[in-house]
Amino acid sequence: MRTHLRSKEDHTELFDVLDSRGIKTGEVIARDEAHRIGAWHGAFHCLIIGQRQGRGYALFQKRSTTKKIAPGKFDVSVGGHYASGEDAGVAGPREIKEELGLEVSFSDLVPLGRRVFVYGFTPGVREYEFQDIFLLPRTISVRDLTLQREELDGVVEMDVEAGIALFSGKMRQMDLLLNKSDGSGETGGVTADDFVPGLDNYYLKLLLLAQRYLEGEREALVI
Repeated sequence: MRTHLRSKEDHTELFDVLDSRGIKTGEVIARDEAHRIGAWHGAFHCLIIGQRQGRGYALFQKRSTTKKIAPGKFDVSVGGHYASGEDAGVAGPREIKEELGLEVSFSDLVPLGRRVFVYGFTPGVREYEFQDIFLLPRTISVRDLTLQREELDGVVEMDVEAGIALFSGKMRQMDLLLNKSDGSGETGGVTADDFVPGLDNYYLKLLLLAQRYLEGEREALVI
């Protein structure tokens, strides 16, 4: 999750400060300061979905263990902050290219609306985000991806129906193959607790929307 606008004086990543409605206030703030005081800012999230042999699947990334926020946890396929002056149309395709090596046009993305996210599970970090959420329907192989090692440790391909069972509590654990950034792979048990924590059943909602989309629904797809 890298931003690109930096101040000339101290090379700090800068965010636009948002108010409680998600509207820009006209102020900018350094990334570390935003996370220290809990300033609202914007972010992009994308879940890549596809179908293979009649079954839907979704790609989730495993965040790098060096990340300050939710290190080593699973999350959506791609996520990143907006630099000051950016929006999803600019940041989305860039983040997808940087993290996964995929060339994507903004028009390829299916908007699901905006999520309000508060993360306070890391001492000294208060993440207050308005996240613009998208699906990217694209049948790909994880072997086609070029993973950004600084940002993620690997990706997993999750069966959509099994994922719904996992996040709804009907399944305790599933075995998934982690395709790692160094080109290797390892299979292990994954639980809902291995994902970035939240209070809104985010991943269950996303997979239910993914299932509806893959079944041909195009109306009222809202997170």
